[in-house]
Amino acid sequence: MIQRIQSLYLGVVCMAMVAFLKVSVWVKVDWGYVCTMKSYALIVSTGQHIIFPYVASALLACCLMVTAVYTIIRHDNRKLQLRLVAGISRTLVVLLILIFMLIKKADAAYLLGGCSSYPIGSILPIIALIASLFARYHIKKDEQLVNADRLR
Repeated sequence: MIQRIQSLYLGVVCMAMVAFLKVSVWVKVDWGYVCTMKSYALIVSTGQHIIFPYVASALLACCLMVTAVYTIIRHDNRKLQLRLVAGISRTLVVLLILIFMLIKKADAAYLLGGCSSYPIGSILPIIALIASLFARYHIKKDEQLVNADRLR
């Protein structure tokens, strides 16, 4: 059912990915210039020029949102839900590695004397990963409960 706790955790995954697409992941400031990394591009404040589009991270976030919604809808098939949540967790780990590699690359290349900061956008995939792990735990728990009821 949709009101189960694993559906709420999958909803958190979906909301975290929506927020990830909206907020900044990394910001670097130096003498009037601001370099901002969003999930889809690296933006420099001198006229808001997009230096390099990061399509892979934005596409991964969109795929994660769609998969999380599909997993919520398929609440009747727990084995499929377990496979989908495992895929969501793997994709979130890939997204985290990709984001931190892009941050490290951009930090070394742009505004060398500037001061870097990491807004909440860099934490949102970690929150989504934790929520997906909790969803997997509760789906497994439901599956074991249903299997135990059949033995009676």
